[in-house]
Amino acid sequence: MLIRSYDEGMPRFQALSILMLLTFAFLSTVSLGQQPASRATPAQPAAAKQEALIDALRTYPFGEVYSEDISAANSITFAGKRSEGTDRVTPAPPVRDIANLGQAAILLLISHLTDQRATQALYRQQAVPVAYLALDLLLHLTDLNDERVVVPGCEQHGLGDCMQPEFYFSPDASDPNTFAAVQKAWTEENKKQPIKLVYPSWWN
Repeated sequence: MLIRSYDEGMPRFQALSILMLLTFAFLSTVSLGQQPASRATPAQPAAAKQEALIDALRTYPFGEVYSEDISAANSITFAGKRSEGTDRVTPAPPVRDIANLGQAAILLLISHLTDQRATQALYRQQAVPVAYLALDLLLHLTDLNDERVVVPGCEQHGLGDCMQPEFYFSPDASDPNTFAAVQKAWTEENKKQPIKLVYPSWWN
C-alpha cells in the first residue's frame, strides 16, 4: 500500500494515523481467528456416558423376564450368570454398570421413567419399554422398596399386585400420562429425602 507523503498533499500525521488504524484492524482480525474452540463442559461427557449405559440396557437380550408367575424373579436384577449351587447371581453387564454409578444412578433412572423406547426384555412376548426397566431397577436397587411403594399386608398374586399405584405401572403400560405421574411421584419422594442406592444381596 502506498501512502502519500506530506509533499503530495496529505499531512504526515494523518497518514501515520491511518496506518496505525489499519494495522490494529489487521491484528484484531488475526487474534479473533486464533481464538480456541469452545470445549465441552465436564457435565456433558458424563451425561453422554450415562445415556450410553441406558442404550446398552435397552439393547441387552434379557428375553422373557416378566410374567404373572409370582414365583419367578420378575426383575432384570436377577438376570445374569448364576453361581453353581447357590442363589447368587453375577448381574448382566448393563445392569451392573448402572448400579456402579452409585447415587447418580437414581436420578438417571428417574429421568427415564417416561422413556417409551422398546427393549429386548419381554412381557407376554411383547417388548417392554425402557421406562419399565428403569422402574424395575428403582424397585430393586434402592431403599425405597418398603411401605412407600408396597401396600402393607398385601398378598401378592401377580406382577405388581401389591404396589402403590402412584409409584408403579405395568410392563405393558403405554399411556404417557401414567409414566409422567409415576415419574413425578419418584421425583418428589427423592426431593423429600434422597433415595439411597443399595446393591442387591443376591449379587456376587
